[in-house]
Amino acid sequence: MDNNHIKMVRNIKTSEKDGHTRLIFECGLLEEAGFSVADRVHIRIEKTKVIVTKTEDEEADGIISRRMRTGWPEPRPFFDRANRDISKVLRARERIDILIKDGEIVVTQEQLTYDVSFITEDTPLRGDKLSKIRLFSLPSGPGLATSALVHGTGLFESVGGLDIDPLAIDTFRFNNRSGVTLWGDMKFISPAWISASDVCWLSPVCTEFTLIGKRSLGAISGLGPHYARLVWSMGCQAIVIEQVPLYYQSRSYRQLRSLLTAAGFSYWYESKLNSADFGAVCSRPRGFAVATKEQTDFCWPEVPRIPERFRTTVGQVVGKEWETAGEWFKIEGSPIEKIFTKKSESNNFKTTHTLVDLESTRMNAILSSYRRTNITSSYFRHPDGIHYRYFTSDELLRFMNIPHEFEFPEHITETQRTQLIGQGVCGLLACAIGVELAVALMGSLARKKIMKKPVPAVMQNKTGQLEFIL
Repeated sequence: MDNNHIKMVRNIKTSEKDGHTRLIFECGLLEEAGFSVADRVHIRIEKTKVIVTKTEDEEADGIISRRMRTGWPEPRPFFDRANRDISKVLRARERIDILIKDGEIVVTQEQLTYDVSFITEDTPLRGDKLSKIRLFSLPSGPGLATSALVHGTGLFESVGGLDIDPLAIDTFRFNNRSGVTLWGDMKFISPAWISASDVCWLSPVCTEFTLIGKRSLGAISGLGPHYARLVWSMGCQAIVIEQVPLYYQSRSYRQLRSLLTAAGFSYWYESKLNSADFGAVCSRPRGFAVATKEQTDFCWPEVPRIPERFRTTVGQVVGKEWETAGEWFKIEGSPIEKIFTKKSESNNFKTTHTLVDLESTRMNAILSSYRRTNITSSYFRHPDGIHYRYFTSDELLRFMNIPHEFEFPEHITETQRTQLIGQGVCGLLACAIGVELAVALMGSLARKKIMKKPVPAVMQNKTGQLEFIL
């Protein structure tokens, strides 16, 4: 199969209906393949696969149905089929790979095994051919870091991403049309679908390590070997690992680092950075690790010295439409008032930045639970001191310094958007680290090219002058 034309791979387990294998294509899959509601389809059954293609034939095997949910501007395509023919090539309750192309969907049995070895041959940077540095995101989330590196620096191009969350996948694919998007549990993703890349942006699962989570330093996610084997299959030259600071004290991180070191990532750099220190209004403390296979001149971005009077304010971010951009609520009797009441009863709560004003230059980190109103988030207080409102998802993206090219699909609701934003990384940090890494990799490549050039020999001729022997 020609992998160059594959746009997305969905790994999922089949179900059963009326004794037959049930095949379901979600809205995002069909839209990625170019199918619309009421399209006619031809279903071809081969020895090991099921192929669904568009057709104009009135004697078609079926049509694409419609699915509608609250918040969606219009119906979206949906496919659900279970019959004896499908059962002949696909078993119920077993994992399959769904390969998405333009106008065609191919379903095969999952590749059950994969080699836990890594690519050994050198993979040259695309920069050697005056192209951009290939970037793979794992897990990709909605693609905030990808957007920052691609649009914010102009030095990277996205060649793929992987995630299990359908909302994240829909958003990532909406913003990154090139490369292959992998949708499924990484434990079952075959390296056969992983795109060759130069840099991997890796954001390990952090549920056990967040300050508002379990905070279990001894917790082990068990995903380290899967992160490692997928990174190996990319053949990349560098990795950026981004996560909450506590993650780097965990056994999970030590396992991952040991596997990557064994695979040739010998040079490691670790640091803790906060987006507020780089000029962002919102705080975003994050731990970072950069690993490279070859020694480079990589260094962490310098923290700029920004006088308080020159720092960006909330008012500058929300802009002139601040009063009409969202719905205002009275503070009296609201969850916000309860938060401050609780503060007066306990010294364990700090509400310094829970309510921020137009002149504020600091606000708390944006969390995925932002819309549930909590003390660790920030909300916009009206100048009248009586009302407050939530920041909109567009405003939160600007607080996170995500490039304006990044957009959400229309069917992603406002609450879902804030949840996805809360899982991301500040664009300022992603850009700053990305530029430093690009410079380091380009410099290393340039030195290698110069060293490969033959050094001319020098000899003295009969007249006593020096000559080069070429």
